Amino acid sequence: MLTSTLGRRAMPALALAAGLAACSGQQTATGGFTPAGANPDAVPSAHQSLGASAQPDYSAVQIFTANRDNNSVLAFRANSSGDVSPSVTIAGSKTTLGAPDALALDAAGNIYAANDGANQVAVFAEDANGDAKPMRMIGGSKSNMGPTEGILVDASHDLWVSSYSADDVTEYAPGANGNVAPINTIKGSKTKLNSPTGMAMNANGQLFTANSGSIVVFAKGSSGNVAPLGVIAGGNTGLSRPFALAFDKLGRLLVADEGSGVLVFANGALGNVAPVQKITGLSYPAGVTADKDNHIWAADFSGNSIKEFASNASGNATPLRTIAGSKTTLNGANYLAFH
Repeated sequence: MLTSTLGRRAMPALALAAGLAACSGQQTATGGFTPAGANPDAVPSAHQSLGASAQPDYSAVQIFTANRDNNSVLAFRANSSGDVSPSVTIAGSKTTLGAPDALALDAAGNIYAANDGANQVAVFAEDANGDAKPMRMIGGSKSNMGPTEGILVDASHDLWVSSYSADDVTEYAPGANGNVAPINTIKGSKTKLNSPTGMAMNANGQLFTANSGSIVVFAKGSSGNVAPLGVIAGGNTGLSRPFALAFDKLGRLLVADEGSGVLVFANGALGNVAPVQKITGLSYPAGVTADKDNHIWAADFSGNSIKEFASNASGNATPLRTIAGSKTTLNGANYLAFH
């Protein structure tokens, strides 16, 4: 069982008792590794490209999160701040949500959620709200889907699912529904997969996967028992329990690490390299994303909050905005996605 899973299962009670899509000098991979590049289509913007005198318009953009300990998926207007009610709450018996611990959105805005320990993924329509029934469910004996805390939808609408107990990543065809077999599986001793969770894919189709104390990188088209292109690991990285991953516009890799904070690695970073930024002051970061202005957003699992930071934030930085409070109903927030 995943160490971070056990830790976060115990964390909500403790938290309540306490009060919730290469740079110089860095090692690069061998064997044809291509430096990470941002995928703009996979990172919807909470900001627009504006002149110096204009202000960003957040009013039409929402940020979604899986809300594990309230058995829900929530969304907030990206211009929200403070103790505000969600603009979307997907919850209730029809939703099948029970401790959702993974979230992703596709380019059409459809919402993918997976329950902690479950072997299935629920897919909701873009406009789902309330006690909504999923329009699709992927899972079953043919799916070979293990308990998951990481899902990804790529630019082709393929669904990728990591399993922390099976130590594998499975890929499903666009529109997959029901008890269907994966179209691809990455699994075996050569893969170095060990309790994998969150994933992110760069513009080159390379798959980055959060692992136990490391991040493994697979080439586009990887399948079976295949060695990764490279690994981000070692004492200099600051990685402890990496959970969720994302890329920003510059191709920097953002890592929500449950034990270390939010780590930012330069485009192309690989090996035992130090992050270029480390944002601390979060109780238990379990979600991260970036908008097209490279502002960094983090979900604080035990801090019951979502925070926005400047693109160059480091250390115990003051957030640009914080969404938190009883009206938000945030309780175990993890993973983030804009739409």
